[in-house]
Amino acid sequence: MNETGRLIILSGPSGSGKTTLCKQLMKDPRVKRSVSFTTREPRGREQDGVDYHFITIRRFERLIKEGKFLEYAEYCGSYYGTPLEPVEEAIKEGELFILAIDVKGALQVMEKIPETTSIFIMAPDEGALRKRLEDRVTDSATDINKRVEEAEIELKYRDRYDHCVVNDELEVAVSEIKNILGLS
Repeated sequence: MNETGRLIILSGPSGSGKTTLCKQLMKDPRVKRSVSFTTREPRGREQDGVDYHFITIRRFERLIKEGKFLEYAEYCGSYYGTPLEPVEEAIKEGELFILAIDVKGALQVMEKIPETTSIFIMAPDEGALRKRLEDRVTDSATDINKRVEEAEIELKYRDRYDHCVVNDELEVAVSEIKNILGLS
């Protein structure tokens, strides 16, 4: 890897496939990923410390006050945040470090670290996005509607990103991101 690491953002609406794409990219040993903190409950088979660090609102607020986050945001009633220390260490060590974060968080990171490579991930259309959210079987119909409404707002920010990838077929989207990152 190069002397200085690179920070990569995969960002987009809930259900766009950020986490799935990130997991596919992690199969390359050159790619490292941040484990974000959240105050929401785990979904399905998510594991604490692997998928997210699941913590209380009180602890999250304490970490904010202590300046421990590179970025954080509230999304659909829960907090999400990227710990600062692992990002700083990875860049110093020359690693390719990926953040799979929401649009609010991505905009914060792009402001703080302009040399970040940002990739907006989107579903092919609203119907596909809604189906992905429904297939999770963890969100209520109200939550799904909220997430779809939020997605419409988030799509307006895609021009602020360096690249945009439509995640219709997983293998194609992974290949496109690898090309962007010079990993193919």
